[in-house]
Amino acid sequence: MNPMTKKEIEILDDQIKKGTNVRPIGAEIAKGENALERGIVLKPAVIGFLASMGISKIKVYPNPKVAIVVTGNELVSPGSNLEYGQLFESNSFTLNSALRQIGVDDISIIQVRDDLKQLHTALSESIETHDLVLISGGVSVGDYDFTLKALELLGVKSIFHKVKQKPGKPLLFATKSETVIFGLPGNPASVLTCFYKYVLPAISKMTHRELELKSHKAILQQEYNKPEGMTHFLRAKYQDKKVSLGIGQESYKLSSFAEANCLAVFPDEITKIKVGETIDIHLFP
Repeated sequence: MNPMTKKEIEILDDQIKKGTNVRPIGAEIAKGENALERGIVLKPAVIGFLASMGISKIKVYPNPKVAIVVTGNELVSPGSNLEYGQLFESNSFTLNSALRQIGVDDISIIQVRDDLKQLHTALSESIETHDLVLISGGVSVGDYDFTLKALELLGVKSIFHKVKQKPGKPLLFATKSETVIFGLPGNPASVLTCFYKYVLPAISKMTHRELELKSHKAILQQEYNKPEGMTHFLRAKYQDKKVSLGIGQESYKLSSFAEANCLAVFPDEITKIKVGETIDIHLFP
């Protein structure tokens, strides 16, 4: 049989319609149509959609490369034998976990003793090779707090040091070239509070992603008194439009953070908040 001979097939199935199971041109996206909005997060479906259009390269806002520099002679790693005067180091674990929760995973952890020369070297290398440097401890004014001096020697530009808030008053924010630097307090609850209120918004700006804590209104279940002139961020639990304050609000206590799902905000000018009043809360990721 000649393969070029034209043949015709008659279809007798009246359920078949023209175009069934055929993908028309432009069915996924038409020519000239905007495929994706600027600034969209690269989720699995987005990456697959780009690949389906034959796109192999795009410009992105990358996640920052982060260095966590932990200072303190008294700190030892979990799992070690704890001697008199020592503490288990927890801040690097907290910060590392908080960063990974938002998709930042290029993280270096450097632990240094309370020694100016050693800290100067560690910070110099970290600032040179990272986009974001988080320093845990050493930002107060004690005899062994060398962070401020080391940064000064490195020519770092200090934007501000100390904020009128509790916990987290000693917070430092600085920059050098394109690197963003936060000097965080050493107390664990202060570290995490400052991360959520300052570091998270900074990463949000750097990556053009919406990462900041969501604000809600809630009805307070306990009376709270505070001095004027300092904002308080308290670990709390939010449920059914009500908020209950956690027990143990000291800056060194993480136990109340572990139970909490939000920060209750008490502004600097307020001194007394009664039961039943509405306050602002910031929900954790």
